[in-house]
Amino acid sequence: MSGKIKAVRFDRVSSDDQRDGYSLDAQRDNGIPYAKNNNLNVVKFWSVSESASKEADRTEFFEMIEYVKGNQIKAVIFDKVDRACRGLKSAVLIEELMDEHGVAFHFTREHLVIDKNSPPQEKLRFSLGITLAKYYIDNLKTEIRKGIDAKLDKGVWNGKAPFGFKNTRDEHSNKAVVEVDEITAPIVQEIFELYPSGNYPLSALADLVREKLPGRIVSKRLIETVLENPFYYGMMKVRGKLIKGTHKPIVAKELFDKCQKVRGIRAAKHNTMRLEQIPKPFMDFLKCGACNHSVTGESVKKKSGLKYVYYRCANAKCVEYKKRVRQEDLFEQLATAFAPFGKWTPKATQAFIQTMHGRLQDLDLYTQKMTGELATARLEIKKRIEQLDKYHADGILSEAEHAAAVAVPKSALAAKTAEIQAYQSADLKTFEEGSRIIQLFHKAHNFMQLDANELEKIRLAKMVLSNPTLLDRTIRFSYQKPLDDLFQLTDLPVWWRRRELNPRPQVIHSWALHS
Repeated sequence: MSGKIKAVRFDRVSSDDQRDGYSLDAQRDNGIPYAKNNNLNVVKFWSVSESASKEADRTEFFEMIEYVKGNQIKAVIFDKVDRACRGLKSAVLIEELMDEHGVAFHFTREHLVIDKNSPPQEKLRFSLGITLAKYYIDNLKTEIRKGIDAKLDKGVWNGKAPFGFKNTRDEHSNKAVVEVDEITAPIVQEIFELYPSGNYPLSALADLVREKLPGRIVSKRLIETVLENPFYYGMMKVRGKLIKGTHKPIVAKELFDKCQKVRGIRAAKHNTMRLEQIPKPFMDFLKCGACNHSVTGESVKKKSGLKYVYYRCANAKCVEYKKRVRQEDLFEQLATAFAPFGKWTPKATQAFIQTMHGRLQDLDLYTQKMTGELATARLEIKKRIEQLDKYHADGILSEAEHAAAVAVPKSALAAKTAEIQAYQSADLKTFEEGSRIIQLFHKAHNFMQLDANELEKIRLAKMVLSNPTLLDRTIRFSYQKPLDDLFQLTDLPVWWRRRELNPRPQVIHSWALHS
């Protein structure tokens, strides 16, 4: 063993379902010859089934980290990057082992070796593997949960009941249901009946509701929400689609449509009264950070003849109502959201795009493998059901015996089918998200140009930011997934950032660091 590098191997699958299947056996079969061919002496190995989605529960992974630190281990073997970690915490620990303990990480299936001297492009491959794998798993969980919810609650509203309805439970099944509220439903009916006359603006209808419900806070926005919600005529808007609900409607669809027609006429009249249409892109982008109301914009003409657009909360009762802020200031603040893109040199950006394509192909192959295994399992279940059907047809099983016998395999068949659909949907969403990020890295530089189109800036910002709000004249935001994970990884003190490749200091305004 003299001359060989002291190493450990860590084989991991993400669920007990794979313990005796593809992953652990394949990882072992790849890891043993890999160590031999690369002069690595494996002194200890782990073969575990654990989830990487909750990093705090990865006890054996952290046990391995401590073992490496305390036993002069210089190499750790994993099958793939996503077998090592799917979160920032694991990435930081791995980086610590590389920088402070001189450990190299080997990923056999991806032909990738990472240590503290690796070029930026190789470390980029590693971090991107973490980000996309985590995003893929998040998508998969979402799709599986959606499939379960769709089967259990089709046509049943699960959230808070709209004004005019109430949340309660069915007295027989004890299931959560939505019922008409005998107190507020007549008020909703009256709103729909009065509005088409044209004599009752939203403010007057809000006053009417306040009179009938003393002490209740009622805004014009509540009236707008009522008038535009198809829930009141029996339909539910779910993910942009209308689904017939099981609840009892309050108004007829004809009356609802009549109100929509009047709303359209009023909106058109309001627009024609404006002398000049000035785009106000932030109105469709920001919410008030104090009350979650819409943000409104207004154009102001100065004595000099110059025109400016100002924004503020549209709710006159909100503390933010009087805090106006210029559109130019908002665009200057918005540019800080793209500051993380500035950490990437053109060369690193191109490496990112190439690596992104490669990782998406890896995830697609993984999806094909998993759906293939599930399809094989589904075929076996179908054969079992067909055999039971044959026993019934031959008179071996009675009607009752046959029904009891096929109940379990039919349920398993439905579950396998739903799981296949979930994997396919998660794969598609991850591919679309990867393509979106590639577009962002192409466009980010143009966003910073002062002469860039304002509407294009907002469209790009919508792709980057999640839940942007305006509070105290300042834009507050978080990043869309998986950009939030990716930008956290770029904050690590090494790798491909611009300041490493170009040591000249960069000046960043202090307000940009806290927006």
